[in-house]
Amino acid sequence: MLGLAFLVLVIGLANLGRAGLTLRYASLLPKLAMTVSWAYLVATTGFWGLVFVACAVGLMCFRPWSRRGTLAATTLYEIHVWINRLLFDANDYARQTRLRDLLLTLLLLVLVWGVLNVPQVRRALGVRRISEMPGGGR
Repeated sequence: MLGLAFLVLVIGLANLGRAGLTLRYASLLPKLAMTVSWAYLVATTGFWGLVFVACAVGLMCFRPWSRRGTLAATTLYEIHVWINRLLFDANDYARQTRLRDLLLTLLLLVLVWGVLNVPQVRRALGVRRISEMPGGGR
């Protein structure tokens, strides 16, 4: 599970790095024609970066909320990425890499959902089934 937490942290830090680079590019190329604004790119990458860093810290500290938070964040992030791709891709290369990127998206989702649904991981994070709760299953 700590490997997954590290992966989530890397995704978060990469998004924060992209937000920083986007700010730099915005100052260097303010009149560049783009399909979305610089502010949108900074806001979305910064937001997802903070969300993933928070989820990674939660996973590393074995917080019960971190499991659902990471599942939701990863799934919503990938949905957001694909909506952006389908609406705003403006070149042929981006269209040519869609199949590869779809496979990587599916791999990430299978990995995250698979690891976070392993019974030992659920127990480590304090997640119990209804039947395991006092008075549960009756």
